[in-house]
Amino acid sequence: MRKALRRLFLLSMIALLIGSVPCSASETARSFTDSAGRTVPVPQTVQKVAPSGPLAQIFLYTLCPDKLAGIAADFSEEARLYINERYWGLPKFGQFYGKNANLNMEALIAAGPEVVVDVGEAKKTIREDMDGLQRQLNMPVAFVRATLDTLPEAYALLGTLTGDTERAETLGAYCRKRLDHAASVRKELKDAERVRVYWASGKTGLNTNARGSFHAEVLEKVGAVNVADVEPNSRGSGSTVSMEQVLSWNPEVVLADSDALYEMITTDAIWSEVQAVKKGRVYKIPSAPYSFVSNPPSVNRLMGIQWLGRLLHPDRYTSDPAREIKDFYKLFYSIDLNDEQYNALMRHAQ
Repeated sequence: MRKALRRLFLLSMIALLIGSVPCSASETARSFTDSAGRTVPVPQTVQKVAPSGPLAQIFLYTLCPDKLAGIAADFSEEARLYINERYWGLPKFGQFYGKNANLNMEALIAAGPEVVVDVGEAKKTIREDMDGLQRQLNMPVAFVRATLDTLPEAYALLGTLTGDTERAETLGAYCRKRLDHAASVRKELKDAERVRVYWASGKTGLNTNARGSFHAEVLEKVGAVNVADVEPNSRGSGSTVSMEQVLSWNPEVVLADSDALYEMITTDAIWSEVQAVKKGRVYKIPSAPYSFVSNPPSVNRLMGIQWLGRLLHPDRYTSDPAREIKDFYKLFYSIDLNDEQYNALMRHAQ
């Protein structure tokens, strides 16, 4: 009986909260046009925002962390070394999209954000999805398109939405500078200079993000040849290949997804036949607070371009790597990366 009464009380409170959340334009609202072309009414001054998933969480954290009403997913133990602890205990909502979709609407409504933000690639049903979520929550829901190439535009639009236009301009300018430099280097590379790279993931290193895969964009941005010319698979661990294929591709560089995989590849007898292993050119992908190369496909991939670009073309990526990475973490994560943190991040990565 007590449980039933508590549940009834909770549902009553949620109903009250829903009724108090503005979902249409009012005297204090302004119209925001999102990346799906939808007109979304939002407050003149946005103070509280909520991410619809992990990717939106990263973008909002780097732009306006103090406006987060909550998070989509807990920060991993590794990520917490680089994330201010005052954000660890924020309410958790889960995520709207993906195979792990688990959005807790009750928790989201109870946190009282003024707008829910979805960030990422535009799905075919994006307008319907955002409209449907907005109706369910009875609060504004906005979509911001963000790919590696459109990072500057994504930050600009997010800045317009949240009101953090000056910081958004600073972050966007940083993104544009790095993307333009990578494009310039890529254009100048001769075919003979393009390094053949294999990206190893999974327990045995025989899963990979194939050529043309959305998750393999960093390799393409630095002008590398992704040797895994197989059918791309963006789900799970990517495409599955055989050891025979890896041996036949004989990459010059191997990127490993984890410390365990790095140790296995550099000590295994069969992998020792691969050119990259013979020449000591196996590197572990830095992954804190998020991967430099892949999931989530966030702004950390800018550091992936700098990191991998320097490994493959040190004559063209000439900035000091420690200074570059520390500056990035200061700008995007508001953290002064000390030498111990830097060394931990770059273990087996250079």
